[in-house]
Amino acid sequence: MSRVLFQVVHFPKPEHRDDMLAAMDVIRSTSRGIEGLEEIGAFEEPDGSRIVAVSIWASPEAMQAGMGELFATVGELPLDRWETRPFESATLTQVA
Repeated sequence: MSRVLFQVVHFPKPEHRDDMLAAMDVIRSTSRGIEGLEEIGAFEEPDGSRIVAVSIWASPEAMQAGMGELFATVGELPLDRWETRPFESATLTQVA
């Protein structure tokens, strides 16, 4: 089985950066104990213009099974109001 990296690039408005990071903290706390989720974290551009959230899953099946639980606590976030443009996401399969 191949591991999977799921990433979301957010473009927060400066006044909502802290809201976005607080939501990511909730997601991180929620992630404990989700089967097949190996790692989760967020990284930021030095100027705060982008926040990249990543999760690494043991397999595509683990990701499919765990994503609902992972995002259930933050499903109603007003991301369209918090961001300067729509977020971008990608699901990548490990090849090396």
